[in-house]
Amino acid sequence: MHISTIKNTTWVAASAPSRKTPLRVRPYCVARPRGVFVAAELALFTAALLQTAWVGGTFEAPIVIALCGLFFHMKGLDKALVEAEPLPFFRDLFQALAFALGSAALLFYFIPALASRAEATLPGAFLAGVMPVMLRPMVQHLVRRKKLVEGILIVGAGELAEKLCRALGSSSTSARDQRGVLHFPESLATSEAAVDLTRLQEIVASERISRVVVAEQDELHRAKIEAALVDPRLRGLQVNNALDFYERYFGKVWVDGLSSDWFVYSQGFKFSRTGQFVKRSFDLVSAVLMLVLGAPLFVLIAIATKLDSKGPVLFRQVRVGRHGKTFEIYKFRSMRVDAESKIGPAWATDFDPRVTRVGRFLRKFRLDELPQAYNVLRGEMSMVGPRPERPFFVDRLTDVIPFYEMRHYAKPGITGWAQVMYAYGASIEDSHQKLQYDLHYVKHQSLLCDLKILCKTVKVVLFGKGR
Repeated sequence: MHISTIKNTTWVAASAPSRKTPLRVRPYCVARPRGVFVAAELALFTAALLQTAWVGGTFEAPIVIALCGLFFHMKGLDKALVEAEPLPFFRDLFQALAFALGSAALLFYFIPALASRAEATLPGAFLAGVMPVMLRPMVQHLVRRKKLVEGILIVGAGELAEKLCRALGSSSTSARDQRGVLHFPESLATSEAAVDLTRLQEIVASERISRVVVAEQDELHRAKIEAALVDPRLRGLQVNNALDFYERYFGKVWVDGLSSDWFVYSQGFKFSRTGQFVKRSFDLVSAVLMLVLGAPLFVLIAIATKLDSKGPVLFRQVRVGRHGKTFEIYKFRSMRVDAESKIGPAWATDFDPRVTRVGRFLRKFRLDELPQAYNVLRGEMSMVGPRPERPFFVDRLTDVIPFYEMRHYAKPGITGWAQVMYAYGASIEDSHQKLQYDLHYVKHQSLLCDLKILCKTVKVVLFGKGR
């Protein structure tokens, strides 16, 4: 039986003698500190509520703690407990506290009945601010001892397993953004003992594996792997195929592993009339509020745009919408009027010389997108959905990216899952990555999903994460 170890990967022969490709077994550990973080938040919030009820006071401390928790999650502090460096961690903590206390101050100013005295907010703010600092060393210690960790085993051979392992290796930063730290346990990766299908149960037990990912395309070998996993699966082991695992842990659909049958048999892609009515009603109310409440801001942006550069305040351009239908989009102009007179259609890049000074500010905080509320009222766009692209780029990207046209089964949006999870697309590779997020949204779109994306959009706007 041939055995070789290459770059922390154990390659061994499977039990089936006719198999020409060795079975690939590769372990990962994923830190999951969110449960501890949420439990500590709830405990602190409950204690504040009980203290308020006991002394018969108002709700200053619970409100401050709740707002701190909200901004902690928006800044990703629950995931940064493990892998973030000290300086970025404390910077994010300070920013989250500042926004939370600022929001509390505004809330108490406009609703004085919620607060009786300002000093009552200080204990809640102190406790909420200290909590992540106290949790950080404890969580890191538990992760080093393989607590709060999910053991994952990738099983399979051939192109699918290769692609999955490369994706996990090259996208480790994205993975940490989603779930925590990825690393390779040394015991199995450097083992010289023979490993075959008959030892899968032993490996699952010895390596503390809680999830097995089957990345095997050959139907015969896949059936043998599945047969070996029946007993541990019935004992509580989680088993996923490669596509479902990738989507679950990265929040995007794995385009490189897709096939047409996935769209047919995959769960999701539900378009009920009730859901569409609720979404449209939500869009109309949100668009009206955006136009009415944002009117003073629109005036300021218009004045700044006119003073900064020559040309119209609003920018109109043809985009591709749902089912491939084109429409004219409205935005605040952020580029010079002659931006494409020489080079033609081109993606915007960092420090793009075509972008005006005011336009750079508008793009950073996504304020140039606000006039699209008019497109929402007209039914051409939604508040949440894939970013509408220009026909020139749609034709180009459809030719080089598989399944690119599938994103047009959802109405385009002012914001969307791809927009809050990835920067502006400035290349074919960026469009490939954003497509994976768009397909995830098309598959799972719902009012709850839209609300989640809108909350993340608030983070993008408040912290200036746009480009």
